[in-house]
Amino acid sequence: MGWLGKLFNATPKAELNGIRMNTRCPFWEVDGKTTFATLLRALVDFLLDGSILYFEGGSPDRKLLDYFNAHAIPEQTHVAVAILWPRPVYYHIPATAQNLIELSTLAESHAEPELAVHFHVYRDDKVLLEWHDAFGQPMLLDGNIPEDRIKSFADQLGMKFKLNTETAEPSVGGDGKPAPQP
Repeated sequence: MGWLGKLFNATPKAELNGIRMNTRCPFWEVDGKTTFATLLRALVDFLLDGSILYFEGGSPDRKLLDYFNAHAIPEQTHVAVAILWPRPVYYHIPATAQNLIELSTLAESHAEPELAVHFHVYRDDKVLLEWHDAFGQPMLLDGNIPEDRIKSFADQLGMKFKLNTETAEPSVGGDGKPAPQP
């Protein structure tokens, strides 16, 4: 990183690489209005054991910071950081039923941007849920999750869902060739 990036606390280029939703394959889009409290409660029965919550950015107050710092675990795999500037703080929290319920209770008294700007869930080096600009864009879920589970999840959130089968075009590098994908 150059001196300007360091001076302005930009996210280092290496942190922009990592796991992300595979949009080259079909994926689910869940769209509509919900809250973090509702989402976290719905995740209790939706996620598999071993899933990790990833909170990026946000403006947590002391109560949230204390919770994040007390429950965060070391990075299990690197999630591609989406915020370029300023370099965000991010937390990896085990998606246990207890953590999800405690976080949902905390979320009831906090605005969504306090918890995260970008929210993801991953397991075994694979993103299961990716929500960039949480509450402003559709939530993306792994296309391998059965439709009946997605429907039940979306119903709990009061949101609509659809399967996106239009795969994204691969990024093109400076040489005109497709950029490597994680």
